Amino acid sequence: MPDRDPQLLDANTRVLGIVPGKPAAGDRKVLAEDDPVMVWPHLLVRHGVAALAILAVVLFLALSFDAPLREIANPTNTPNPEKAPWYFAALQELLAHFHPLVAGVLVPGAIVIGLVALPYIDRNPSLSPNARRVARTAFTVFLVVWIALTLVGFAFRGPNWGWVWPWQEWHGEL
Repeated sequence: MPDRDPQLLDANTRVLGIVPGKPAAGDRKVLAEDDPVMVWPHLLVRHGVAALAILAVVLFLALSFDAPLREIANPTNTPNPEKAPWYFAALQELLAHFHPLVAGVLVPGAIVIGLVALPYIDRNPSLSPNARRVARTAFTVFLVVWIALTLVGFAFRGPNWGWVWPWQEWHGEL
């Protein structure tokens, strides 16, 4: 081996190559529950494995079930009822019951302002969900109402925006 500079290397320094020394497994530290963990490789490897597993499940579902496309869009023949995509079905349901200014601007604006103001309303410094009752209640009410409006707008509306039970047969799009 070439001569080493004793000021640069000490007894625990390892260099590229075969060197005598004790194995690294003896130096391994046992981590406590709240010790920080390095992002690479611990977190990124887990995320990569989870992403590959989800990709495999989605690929399996895509190959197993058929999702046919409908005919080419015809602007002269619109379906009855004309429905928004599911993620806008709650807003479309609100538009069926309220003035467009109220349903399209005031209600969504109030929801956004309310969610932004929620940390200022619920001033509890605790991070435990059990201690944040105001935030939990507000978010739960918002979520239940939004899911209910989405389900009604998407699954229970038929021709001329009338009420149709899901088990009733009507010849429209689902």
